Amino acid sequence: MEIGNWKFGKLHRIECFDIAHLSGTNATSSMVTFIDGEADKNLYRHFRIRQIKGNSDIDSMKEVARRRSKHFIDWGVPDLVIVDGSTSQVNSFVPLLRNNGTDIPVVGIAKNPDRLIVGIKKIKLEGVVLNFVSRIRDEAHRFAQVYHHKLVSRELLQPDSTSK
Repeated sequence: MEIGNWKFGKLHRIECFDIAHLSGTNATSSMVTFIDGEADKNLYRHFRIRQIKGNSDIDSMKEVARRRSKHFIDWGVPDLVIVDGSTSQVNSFVPLLRNNGTDIPVVGIAKNPDRLIVGIKKIKLEGVVLNFVSRIRDEAHRFAQVYHHKLVSRELLQPDSTSK
């Protein structure tokens, strides 16, 4: 696959990550996995963000990268990682993967206009590449929101222990 001047080898496994929170509360992340261009929901994962700064997408992304890198043996190794976000989110992921001895390419997808962040380059997406990358990003966003809404609902339905 070629995007701009960047050439990628065979992209068998692509993972995409997104963060969801409401002013830092009940922060979650999702990992969706596409194998040969198709979603494999058996390989999807939710992450509950544990760090205190849940409203920091960058710190949350670092936590998720650290946690994901511990599972290369049992979950598999992606050929490409896409993060929903721009340069800061990409830069939060890359060093943690490299520290684990992998050289997995990490790109970001930013909105308005949709563009791919590859290193320091911002590449405007069009056509089939835009549709494919947007589909992956949208699925990661949807999956993160599902878990986030579940946690918010659970919190709202818990009896208030302070009123007793």
